[in-house]
Amino acid sequence: MNIKKNISKIQKALLQRGYIYKINTYQFLSEQQHRIITGYRITQKQPYLKKNGEMSEKNVELINSCSQIEVLKWFAVEWEKKKNEID
Repeated sequence: MNIKKNISKIQKALLQRGYIYKINTYQFLSEQQHRIITGYRITQKQPYLKKNGEMSEKNVELINSCSQIEVLKWFAVEWEKKKNEID
């Protein structure tokens, strides 16, 4: 099973329905495991009110994980929640 491909498919399906989720990756050295670990951060732009009263958007973190399986499960749950909202 290609996890990254499945994540991409669900992300694309959500995008086609108007839900924009960005996946940011980052890496760090695990001293305990003596290897480089890749982390995944899913964000979505959300509106907020600035101090001066103007509306703007900022990226809000929805999930932060070092597990691709966890990210895939998160996207699967989001898909189940959102797939019938626009139809």
